[in-house]
Order: sequence, then structure tokens, then C-alpha cells
Amino acid sequence: MSDTGQSSHDPISAPVADTGSAVRALRSDAVFGGILSTQFLGAFNDNFFKQMVLLKCTELATTSNYDLQPLALAAFALPFVLLSGIGGYISDRFSKRSVIVWCKIAEISVMAAALQVLLLHGLESSAQLRLLIVVLAFMGAQSAIFGPAKYGILPELFSSGKLLPVNGAIQMTTFLAIIFGMAGAGIALDSLGNSLWFCSMIAVGIAVLGTGTSLFIRRTPVAEPQLKLKPGNLFIPGDIWKLFRSEPRLPRSILVMMLFWFIGGVAQPAVNTLGENVFHLSKTRTSLMAASIGIGIALGCVVSGFANKGGARSGARWTTRGGWMIVGSLLLISLLASGTLGRPAESAGQLQGMLHSIGVADGIEWSLRLSMLLLGVSSGIFVIPIQVYVQETPPADQKGRLIGAMNFVTWIGILLSAAFLAIMNTVTGILAGNGNAHEYQFVVFLTLAVLMAPVARRYRLPLTQTVPANSADEKTIE
Repeated sequence: MSDTGQSSHDPISAPVADTGSAVRALRSDAVFGGILSTQFLGAFNDNFFKQMVLLKCTELATTSNYDLQPLALAAFALPFVLLSGIGGYISDRFSKRSVIVWCKIAEISVMAAALQVLLLHGLESSAQLRLLIVVLAFMGAQSAIFGPAKYGILPELFSSGKLLPVNGAIQMTTFLAIIFGMAGAGIALDSLGNSLWFCSMIAVGIAVLGTGTSLFIRRTPVAEPQLKLKPGNLFIPGDIWKLFRSEPRLPRSILVMMLFWFIGGVAQPAVNTLGENVFHLSKTRTSLMAASIGIGIALGCVVSGFANKGGARSGARWTTRGGWMIVGSLLLISLLASGTLGRPAESAGQLQGMLHSIGVADGIEWSLRLSMLLLGVSSGIFVIPIQVYVQETPPADQKGRLIGAMNFVTWIGILLSAAFLAIMNTVTGILAGNGNAHEYQFVVFLTLAVLMAPVARRYRLPLTQTVPANSADEKTIE
């Protein structure tokens, strides 16, 4: 292979008449299989390892009453805030295919470091967990560099007629990876017990497999070989600030998305604490509750896609409905988490596979899973129209940098969620007095509902007519 980019004789690069023929062409394309497999395995490993660390944090909290989940979440999120801009620079300064391969090699090193930590003898569990959180930070750094190259390479590999099915397939496999990764972590920890090193071996194997699949990705030329790194490129560029001033509804929408991801950042560790420390469920059953949110988001994205065929006005209505549905589902989770309606049957210490964990659930546990599924569906319905608005609003030559700025802001929201969790741990401790602080975990979900309610009440998605960028006829409707 050469570094000259797409060949004019490459059938996969040639224009495709319609989406159906594009899909048929992609099925036999090794490059498409390579990028899809690499994305799936990387997202799976991120969520498998992160959930494994978070579950070990909740396990430690049962004996020490000190929850390290906020620290773990912050360690994973901070590299995205600090390095996403650098990742974008690197992906344009060097061949994106080379960046992807080297990131996958780095993933092997990170997972091998986790294995080394778990094989160290004489470490207390809290010290070992803190070292794993350091490793989690390095995984976040690797993913922050990997992301821009992974998405930026798609237009270089596939013609415009194939980008829609390619992006759809990647989104689908990403959600599947999140679901399987979170559920898989709980099952592995329950099944392997104290053999945590074997869970890490699984992660190393997945990283090696992902590196192998990345080699199927075709070489691409360097986008801008002479690109200079500027301080503004690391965060929010100056021209994006100018765009915000000229279109003030745009930053408001991005701040709403930050709140959305803030709630998502709180939800996963809060569910882990609810499952293990409040209701004393197995790690498998706890992870199935957390995975229900991911399943719901995938369903919500599908619902939003069909529901918004009526155009911008339809999208605005569904965003408002989705906002109120998020508030309602959080209130329902808070009610169920309080134990007022009953508690699921305990299962701590029992060896349970996924099928057994599904079958053993009683009415309260199924209600919890369904309420979390509803939270996910509501989230998908709420966020997709906002995301489309943000993508369509800026001129063509600013879209990429605006998406980068949006990612930067949303990861700040996830980082803030770690601080929020630490604060709520203190609040629930005060409420509990000399009792068990975990029994007040329902307050976390209640607080999230209170934070979301003003957004559902006041935020209205701007309605934009799709017109060529910078057109004098461009209109916006409040």
C-alpha cells in the first residue's frame, strides 16, 4: 500500500448510486470491516475496564465507606478535556491511519500496565485500586488521541455516498460495545471472583485483537503536513468564539448538551452504588442495570430518527418531550432507589451468569431496569435533535472546529460530574448521620431531576431552515 490516498480504481472509493448499493459494497470491504472492528473493540475495552474499576470502587466502599468512583471518573474524563484538542492537531498533522495504529499499540501497553498492577504482591486493595485509577487515566489519554483520528479518517476512506451507512454502523457498534462492555465487566468479576488479573488479561487480548484489525485500515495521506500547533486549537478557537457571539443560541444549546453529559456521567457510578451498596446485588445484576441505560439510548436514537422526519419543528417538540421524560424517569428511579416500594432480593456473593441474573430479578428490580431503560430512551430523544442543530448551524469551514469545541465542553460536564458525586457523597453522609450513607443514594437521582427540570421547562430548540452556508437567505425561527 502507498500513502497516496484513494485510488481512482478502488471500487470502494467510487461513487455509489444510492445508500442500498453503498451498504452492499461495504459488506465485502476489508477496510470497512477493519474500522468497524477497531472501533467496537476499543469502545468495548474502554467500558469494560472503566466499569471493572468502578465496581471495585463500590466494593471497597462497602468496607471503608469511602467511594473512589468520583476519583476514577475524573481520572478518565480529565485527559479528554486536556488532550482532545491535541488529538485533533495530531490527526491532521500526521496520517490518521498511523495515529490509529499507534493508539491501539498504546492501548496494549496501558492494559499490560493494569495487568502488572494486579500481579503485584503485598499491595493493599485500596492502594491497588488507586494504581488502577492511574492506569484508567492513561486509557482516557489514549482514547482522547484516538477519537479525532477515528472519526476524521472516515471521509478519507469512503465516498460521500457511503458516509451515512458507515456512520450509522459505527454508532450502532459503539452502543453495542458500551452495553456489552459494562455488562461483561460485572459478569467477569462475579465469575472470576478474586482473579482480577484474568479480567485484565481479557482486556489485553482485546487490545491486541483491536491492533490487528486496525492494520486492515487503508493508509491515508497527511491532511496538513505543515500544520502549526496554536494555543487556541487546544480548547476553543477564536473564530468559534466569534460564531458564538453572532449566534448566541448555539452556545446555549452546547451548554444544554454539557448538562446532558453531566447527568450521564453521574448516572453510571450512581447506579453502581445503588446496585452494590444499597441493594447488595451481584456485580452482574448491577451492570445489567447500568447497561439498560445504554440500551435505552440506542432505542431513543432510533425513535428520534423516525419521530423527527417532520423537520425542525418536530425535532423541537421531541426535544421538549424528551427533557420532561428525563425528569420523570429520574424521579421514578429516585422513588425506587429509596426502597419505599420494596427492595430487590439480595444476591451479594452469589455466582451468577447473565441469564440467571435476568431470571432471578423480581418486580422491583425489573422496575429499576425499565426506569433506567426509560432514562436512556428519553436521553436519545432529547439529545439527537440538539446535536443535529449544532452540526447544521455553522458554515462548512467551521463545522469541524465547532464539533471539537462541543466535545471539549461536554467532557468538562463529565469532569464536573465527578466533583458532583464527591459532593453528594458528603451530603448523603450528613443526611445519614451515624447510619449508612448509601441508603440516601436516591437523593442523587432526585437532585439530577431538579437540575434537569428548568432545562425541560425553559430550553427550546432553535428552528433552522437548511440553506447553503453563509447564504443571505438563511433564516432562523424562534
